[in-house]
Amino acid sequence: MDELVKEVIPLLQYLIPGFLTAWIFYSFTAFKRPDTFGQIVQALIFTFIIQMIVGLIELLLLWCGEHVYSLGEWTSTSRSLSSALVALSLGAFSCYLACNDKLHKWLRDKNITKKTSHPTEWYGAFTEFPRFVVLHLVDERRIYGWPLHWPTEPKEGQFVLQDPSWLEDDGAEIQLGAELFTIDASRVQWVEFTEKNW
Repeated sequence: MDELVKEVIPLLQYLIPGFLTAWIFYSFTAFKRPDTFGQIVQALIFTFIIQMIVGLIELLLLWCGEHVYSLGEWTSTSRSLSSALVALSLGAFSCYLACNDKLHKWLRDKNITKKTSHPTEWYGAFTEFPRFVVLHLVDERRIYGWPLHWPTEPKEGQFVLQDPSWLEDDGAEIQLGAELFTIDASRVQWVEFTEKNW
């Protein structure tokens, strides 16, 4: 048992930065967590990238220590601290790229991909076109308002509309008298993005 513990602890110390990066990414983006195997694969990929960056940092600092100025000795503590800082930075940078579509937009401009960085087309429409919406409900009623929050998937979660009002067939608005209105996504048949902006 002691031998197993001695082998597992260094392995966990090696893998924890990758798991930390994956946790940051899935905690701060709208992407669904993959199954356990998928999470492990992603953590391993992040671990590989982190270890490459830490290796480059180590080489750079050792070179600077020999040719410029020495900050001290490179130890296992230095490596662990560098791994943690790189993991946090990589997690934050991954979130940034996933939430603003800049990388995918650049790749689309180069005809490398047609995809966006958004988890679904549904989510992308709400993110890229901020405007009032009309929710067409399954019971044929319509509700109009500003979407503060919306579900990542079309059939799961809730919409939170600000300044909601019911829409009559002739387009007349009937104010609800509420500041916010929450409705389950499963009750929405389709969403209409209006021309009118906030």
